[in-house]
Amino acid sequence: MQKIPQITIYARQAGVAISPFERRSEGRPAEGRIVLRFFRLESGSNAIRFIVEPFEAFALYRKMHRIASDGGQESLTHTFTGPEGEVQTRLTVERWARNDKSGYALAVQRGEEQLNVPVQAEQFLFAAEFLRHLSLQQAWVEELERAVG
Repeated sequence: MQKIPQITIYARQAGVAISPFERRSEGRPAEGRIVLRFFRLESGSNAIRFIVEPFEAFALYRKMHRIASDGGQESLTHTFTGPEGEVQTRLTVERWARNDKSGYALAVQRGEEQLNVPVQAEQFLFAAEFLRHLSLQQAWVEELERAVG
């Protein structure tokens, strides 16, 4: 049995799982990445995956610590061209305050679809530290076989 580092944070209607990911492209060596998979708790709904490079995970860790101390929100946007044309996905981390309540959230938006996962301060900071950990762990590239001569 293989153990994979992963954290999953559940909120009332949605959740986010953060784990290592392997990017494989034809003709290129595999590379380490980190995936944030946002999902609804209702069955049959689609998840939104946001894949980041190790340096982006580290930058996200820093943004989350800055938000924890100073408030506000920060975003990271990825754009890719797929079969349906150009698609933009935005990952947002924030500290919010409304109606005498406050908290933190991780959210993702792709087109019209948006998933928001409210979290407690401890979960927010733990997710940040986990992203920092994975940013170092996933900083690798697969070495192609060398011809021995």
